[in-house]
This record gives sequence, structure tokens and C-alpha cells, in this order.
Amino acid sequence: MRIQRKARRVRQLAVVALVVSAALISAPALAVDSGCLPTPILDSAHQSSSTSLGSGVTAKSWTWQPGYDSQSASLSPLGTKLSVVEGDLRNINFGILHWAIPQTKTLRDLSQGSNLALASLNGDYFDGNGPWNAMIENSEISYSPPGTTGVVGMSLHKVVPSKGFRATGTLTVGTKKYQVTGRNQPNPGSESLVVYESLSGTQIPTKGQTTLVLKAGAIYKIYPKGAAVNIKLGTVIQARGAIAKTLAKLKVKTKVKLTLAKAPLYETRMAADSIKTAGTISNNSTTLVFDSVNYVYQSVSGATLFDQNFVGTPNRATATLRLALDDLGRRYVKNLYRTGAALSAQPGELIVQARGAAAISLRKFKTGELVTVKSGYQSNANTSFISAAGRGPRLVENGKFTWICSQHAKDHRPRSAIGWNQDGKVWLVASSRGQDAVDFGYRQGGSSSDQIGHWLMALGATDAVLLDGGGSTTVEIKNPDTGWQRMDIPDSGWYRELANAFSIQVKG
Repeated sequence: MRIQRKARRVRQLAVVALVVSAALISAPALAVDSGCLPTPILDSAHQSSSTSLGSGVTAKSWTWQPGYDSQSASLSPLGTKLSVVEGDLRNINFGILHWAIPQTKTLRDLSQGSNLALASLNGDYFDGNGPWNAMIENSEISYSPPGTTGVVGMSLHKVVPSKGFRATGTLTVGTKKYQVTGRNQPNPGSESLVVYESLSGTQIPTKGQTTLVLKAGAIYKIYPKGAAVNIKLGTVIQARGAIAKTLAKLKVKTKVKLTLAKAPLYETRMAADSIKTAGTISNNSTTLVFDSVNYVYQSVSGATLFDQNFVGTPNRATATLRLALDDLGRRYVKNLYRTGAALSAQPGELIVQARGAAAISLRKFKTGELVTVKSGYQSNANTSFISAAGRGPRLVENGKFTWICSQHAKDHRPRSAIGWNQDGKVWLVASSRGQDAVDFGYRQGGSSSDQIGHWLMALGATDAVLLDGGGSTTVEIKNPDTGWQRMDIPDSGWYRELANAFSIQVKG
């Protein structure tokens, strides 16, 4: 929420860099504590809609009506609607939507500006000067404040077969074929069929709902209620969800055929991590480090890089560098302003504003000389993000609920979150009142944070993070029949302009 953020921005960034990343983002995996509210199940009686958006993406909602229906479910008496968009990274990409930095736009405008988006969810916490945390697009950092901030997004992961990956293949039993979803995965989703042949660090796969052991082209052992068994017995298959009930009916010695595709070199995965800018500008003798990108306030004692993603003219610092491209596409120093200048980046240009020790290094560059610019970032867990933006604290991590309910308020408000699992499933989720109401700019109804975390686990998420909520909470879907429509509340409801958003996108 954006109440009085502008006045507190500078000191909050220091706190975000040190406290949020350490305390909220990297919270240890803990069991659910007694402070959590009961979470109603997602039953068919309360499911209110289901729409296919294409590319295997589905939008569903569950609604608890105002009054007794909501109160008896431990939800807001004003009513609760849970909006869920589910996609699979096998078929979709995960993208970031934003306008020119630091401008804000409604989620409808951001969504309509993308040719690939099928659904979208409000993004990072923000104020009038940009998002609180970094943004990565096309594997490049496009925005970041100084210091370490938390992000969530799609990463490119190098596959180590023994440590698990999404898989393609089939288990054939007679005329029936069952889709293999993964191999050697330590934490598969709730609807999965995972084959274990070789593991890293352990020979005992996590117990499924039904377990098969294959040997010599037949079922050697079967555990209808699942079991944790050593892979030395044979090829172990752990099944969960609807398929587990079917496989539980098979018999020992039944002939089977297991066909698996070759392991890929890389796969896309969802990830949450903490990152900081690690960019440099160098010539033959000097290297200037910049620690923020397109950040309005600029670095207090370092350097900030501005490109055409930033609109307007940033404030001058104590030294300024204008970089341009020559006829061969090489970067060179077009102008050096030793006492600073207020400049905006023109096509092909970069502007560097520096203070303190960084300004001393900047003044060592000379007009006309060639330079090398490297714009990168460092992540705590060495995650290679393709697209990412800012997030709040973790709700679920590695299959465990990590939100410590006793340390947080449990009021019912609109909430937004993202969940995912190792099978490649991604969920954009929001709770809201579900109705357009006269609320004087203060949205009410919805759920507590712990409830939205437990809903994500029920949907199959093994990891989840919380996003900005309250009046920022917004979900848009691209209905194939009618076009873009709001999902969390009716289209007649007011919109808050946002700094960025997350989107499920078609590949291409």
C-alpha cells in the first residue's frame, strides 16, 4: 500500500536492503504455528467460474458470500473471492509488465500493452518514484535501487539429472499410457508421476501416494499407499493425485514399458531470490562500478546508470558521464561533466550520475575514448533470472509453510501472491471482496496472508511469495471471447495505477 511512502522512501530502502532480504525473504522453513486462521477448502460448492485462456492456462475462482457463508469459513463477513490463474512453464512464459520508469499505469493498460500476455497480477510495492525492488527483463537488469532487494520470476536453470528436472515420457501399461512429469525431483507437485533412477545425496525418494518399483520390464513391487523405498530395488515411480489412485489398482508382475526422453541441458523454473546490481564501465585503466539502474533518487555515494527505460531527466549528481554508440556500434564517452549535469538518455545513449568515491572514478574517463559497459547482478543463490520483479516475504518454501502467523496481523484484506512447483506449474492468486463497493479508496474483504498461503499449497504449490495487496490487488485475464476483463472484482471497480505487474504469457 502507498500511504505516506514518498516521505519515508530513502530510509526504507536501507531497511529493505538489509532487513527484508535477511529476515523476510530468507525466513527458515517452519511448521504452521498456532496463530494461523483456519483456511476453507476449495470445494466445488464455492467454485464460481472456470475459463480456459489458451496455452493450457486456466482461470478459476471460488466465492464465499457476505454474511454467514464467509464468517463460518473464518473469512471476512464482507465476502471473499479467490481468483486463481494457473499455467505451466512447458507451455507459457512468465513476464514482467511496466510502463516507462518511474511512470505508473493501471493493470488493464499494462496488460493491453502486451501482445503475449494471457493474464496478469499486480506486482511490487511502490511509491511515486518507482518500484521498491529490482526488475529483470530478457536476462538484463532494467531497474534497481542500491543494495539488495528481493525478486521472484522465471530463471534459466542448468539441469543436473541426479538433482531432478521436469521430464517428458510415458509409462505404458497394456493399452493405457500415463504421462511422466518429472525425474529425480525432491519436491514434486500434487499431480505428478516422477521416475527415480539416480539421486544426489540420497537413495530414498520422497514418499508418494502410490509407489511402484519396476524391474526387468514389469512391476516388481507396489505400495498402494505409497512408501519411501531405496532405488537399489529398481526404478522407483512415485505418483500423486488422480493418477496415484489408478496406479494403486495395478498388480505385481504386470508388464510395463517406461519411455523417457533425454534430459535437457537447461529448463525454465520459477525462483525467489535476493539480488543486487553489479555493473561496471571500464576503459584501459579505470573501472567505475554502478550499484543502481534507472533509480530516481540515485545512489547516495555510488553511481547510477540511466537508459531509455527512464523517462524525464534525472537529477544531476556531482559528476556525469554521457555514453553513446559510434558507427561501428562501440560504446564511447560522448561527454564528461566534471561537476555534474541534468541529462536524459537519447536513443543509443547511457547516462551515468555519480557521487562520492564513484564521482572521483568517473572523472578519470576522457571524452572520445572507448569504454566497455557490463550491466549485471549478483544473486544470493546464483539464480540466473530471465524475467523477475520485486516481491514480499515467502509464504511457502520447499513444500513447507514458512509464514509465522503469530508475528503478523491476521486481518482480512485483499491479498496477492505467486506460487509454483517443480513440475513447472505457476499460480497467480488474489483474494478480494469480489464486489464493487463504496470503500473510499480502502479495499476491504478478502483473506489473511496465511490463508492465501495455505490455498496455494492446496492448489499444489511447493513455493510461494506474497506481493503488494490492499488497493493494489488486481487480476486481469484475456478472455478468448470477450477480451481483457477484471477478475478480482467487477470492471466497474476503481483501479490503482501500478509500477509493474507479473504476467503469464504465450511462448513466442
